[in-house]
Amino acid sequence: MNNINSKTKKDIGYKGENFVIDKLKTCGFDLYKKNIKYIDSEIDIVVYKYNKNTKNLDIRVVEVKTRKDYCSDLSNFNLIRKWGFVRKYLFKIKSEIDFGFDILGYSEIHFDLALVRYHNDNFYLYNYIKDVNLIL
Repeated sequence: MNNINSKTKKDIGYKGENFVIDKLKTCGFDLYKKNIKYIDSEIDIVVYKYNKNTKNLDIRVVEVKTRKDYCSDLSNFNLIRKWGFVRKYLFKIKSEIDFGFDILGYSEIHFDLALVRYHNDNFYLYNYIKDVNLIL
């Protein structure tokens, strides 16, 4: 997206995030918050899925990268810095979400990466990496 002006680039990024939210909703996740701003950074998406039978909660912090071209080299996304930032807020996010549920089992929180391609006004989820922090 190097040839796109910054406003258009930002709009495409937001649309890419909404695209990922829609995909996650089809997998049973609910949106907790989007674009959570903190002093030193921003979290793109936080979603959760509550299993009523087991009373377990699956929380996903999702970093979304929307690009015109396919890019699978994770070093291009500055994820180590982002994970360091996200890690500072994990327990705050987890406790806020846990508070609203009767959790008998456990709740898990994960840091995922969604890679979205934008081409001809369409969005494509070409890679979704669960627990990306484990490979950093």
